[in-house]
Amino acid sequence: MKIYPDRSHILNAHKFSTMSNLPDICRARSSIIWLRVISSLAWLDSALVGKDAKLSYAFLSGVELAKRIGETFVFTAVTPGVAALLRNVVLPHAQFFAILIGLGDLAIGISLSLGLFTRLGSVLAILRALTNILVAGDAGPDTVGFNVMLMAAGAIGLTTGAGRRFGLDRLLLARWPAAKLLRLVA
Repeated sequence: MKIYPDRSHILNAHKFSTMSNLPDICRARSSIIWLRVISSLAWLDSALVGKDAKLSYAFLSGVELAKRIGETFVFTAVTPGVAALLRNVVLPHAQFFAILIGLGDLAIGISLSLGLFTRLGSVLAILRALTNILVAGDAGPDTVGFNVMLMAAGAIGLTTGAGRRFGLDRLLLARWPAAKLLRLVA
């Protein structure tokens, strides 16, 4: 018969740990939920709020986008190639691109806030933030830094499937667990 020293003090040590008393929402896994929701607010703000709202009539008509391209973006584009793309492709079709931008920002915001198709929303967030950097990167470090933060939040949402813990993705995957396309985008 082996005699083990008394280890009850080790087993009971977790009772005094402050981390074990905190609710699950404060733990690292649940922090991803907060990151997802908070970054969604930036996209919803971009689409719906203020004088720069992408879903305003002035922007959706293409007038505001064309004005921004002509007055700002051709000068703040990261490379001359991006500036040429703005002048030669986006500017002649400003209304089409304005609708894409407005609906894209809204779709990203809804996707991330509800946890619905979170991986797809995260990919779109990364692409949209990268586009912002390419178009307005020379505007200053605040523009670049904010969009890099949105890209990092998108990358975390993409790699963790942030809607699977607390979001509509969890419900969809529980209902259709074998759906391969759903597993890819959720």
